[in-house]
Amino acid sequence: MSQSEVRRPATGRKPYGKAPEKMPVKNVHQESLATHHRRFKRGILLCLFLTYLFPIIILSVYFHYKSSAGMLQSSKLQLVAEVEARKNTIDLFMQKRVVNMFNLFHMEGFSLSPTQERMESYLDNLIRSDDAFVDVGLINPLGIQTEYAGPYSNLKGKNYGREEWYIRLINQEKSYIITDLYMGLRQEPHFTVGVRQLVDGEYHVIRASVYPDKLLGLIHAQDSGSQFRGFLVNQKGVFQVGDHGLGNLLEPAYYVPDFNDPAGVVEMDWDGSPVLVAHTWLQEVPWCLVVIQPKDVAFEEMASIRNTMILGTIVLVLVIMVFIWLVVTRLLNRTRDLDQERHELKGQLYHAHKMVSVGQLVGEVAHEINNPLAIIDSESGIIRDMLDPEMGLDASPEAIRKELDQIDKAVMRARAITQEILSFVRKSEPKIEECDLNQLIDDVVSGMKEQEFKVSDILLIKEKEESLPKIQVDPDLMRQVLLNLLNNAGDAVEKGDTITLKTSQDQGYVKVTVSDTGSGMTPDQLEKIFTPFFTTKKAGQGTGLGLPICLNIVQGFGGRIEVQSSPGQGTSFSVFLPVPGKNSLDKDNSGNPS
Repeated sequence: MSQSEVRRPATGRKPYGKAPEKMPVKNVHQESLATHHRRFKRGILLCLFLTYLFPIIILSVYFHYKSSAGMLQSSKLQLVAEVEARKNTIDLFMQKRVVNMFNLFHMEGFSLSPTQERMESYLDNLIRSDDAFVDVGLINPLGIQTEYAGPYSNLKGKNYGREEWYIRLINQEKSYIITDLYMGLRQEPHFTVGVRQLVDGEYHVIRASVYPDKLLGLIHAQDSGSQFRGFLVNQKGVFQVGDHGLGNLLEPAYYVPDFNDPAGVVEMDWDGSPVLVAHTWLQEVPWCLVVIQPKDVAFEEMASIRNTMILGTIVLVLVIMVFIWLVVTRLLNRTRDLDQERHELKGQLYHAHKMVSVGQLVGEVAHEINNPLAIIDSESGIIRDMLDPEMGLDASPEAIRKELDQIDKAVMRARAITQEILSFVRKSEPKIEECDLNQLIDDVVSGMKEQEFKVSDILLIKEKEESLPKIQVDPDLMRQVLLNLLNNAGDAVEKGDTITLKTSQDQGYVKVTVSDTGSGMTPDQLEKIFTPFFTTKKAGQGTGLGLPICLNIVQGFGGRIEVQSSPGQGTSFSVFLPVPGKNSLDKDNSGNPS
């Protein structure tokens, strides 16, 4: 292990590429590159949609709530205005009828004892002013209707002195009265308008009957298709006049407003339908005008505006979603292409690093191959000598066969060395398979590497725990990691130092530790050991790519690397590799470190 590769103060351990204990980092071993990008794209889109659309949705809901409240308030105010307009129309109608009757007292030729013909002219005068009048009568101070004109001639001579309305008219401050609807002797719903006039110190009264049909038209006055329905109800809750289906004349009304509430609007169900009900009390008569409007009609105009706003919001949301989708798709497609290129460059980098390692071993390989070649050359010379009669050597087939066996052994030795080199430098796609870590260590150490350390007088100690669980790794990549760590350790030690290889289990991980008794590293160097192209070796002796590649490979297997080092105390590298089924790391077959 080189000084440029591994260092850490003795105060503790520094983890690099440490996978979370509870949620291991997903990488290309867990999912293919395409799956990774699909998940990443979904996550980005979800975040952007929430970031941009959530505020819009919240504001839309808020404005929808506010607009609904505003629509309700606006509709109520509009309905109040409508009912006030109709109230004023009805009050004005009543005032005109009262004025029409007072005019009789002041018309030219008026007499308290008119002829029947004169009474008929009085009635004609009232009907010309408004055809709602039915008849007219003149009542003397005793309450007797002395004169009458109209369809009910039997009312002439009727005594009104005990009638409630007559008593109230004589005793009240106002000089006129409008009665509630009643049947009377004619057995037909009508109401009476009576006015009094002081003549020679005595009250004389003119009364007239009015049918309620006229008032129904006034309730719908200025109705512009708003689907208003209305009725009049007195203080006792008796239905006076109104639309069909809202009540029956002279029967209790379905809805009776409070007399102390001069005007207002309420929401209620009317025959199972939600409606707005507005009311206002008349001034000229103690009746209440009640107007009903369906809520959907009341909200129709405002609902149209609200629906336009909702439609606009939906269109805006769709436009934003499409824009986000297009932009994110374009960017992530570019990112995917870059990742693919990076993936290819990593493969080339791994191969280049292997070639660098091969370059370092060329001298040793040449020496190793020279040994079997020397044996072959020596044996070949011996055989020639055996075949030369002058040498007098044993040339029997058995003797020659023994020498040929030595040549075969040397050839097999040379072939094994070349096979190891070809296997190491061959560039191939990573392949995950079940491996025994102890066996991988033996593959790397036995042979040339072990001989190299022996020649350099470096003690190599192997402490392998038996029955280690199998791990899922690419054997070639894992051998590359182990070989790089051993090379670094060999560069960091001197003659007489020790390198220790130790395997063990550690909480769901298989652990291999490569430690040395070399010079160690400073804290500053330790911080940079996994930085690409950082090296403390002499120029031309190191690329600074070995440890970054090792870290990348180990992380790709779902593992981590921890380093412990301090100046003069040596360095220890610990590689943690997950045991399948104990770390929730589901790997795919790509084997490509992320």
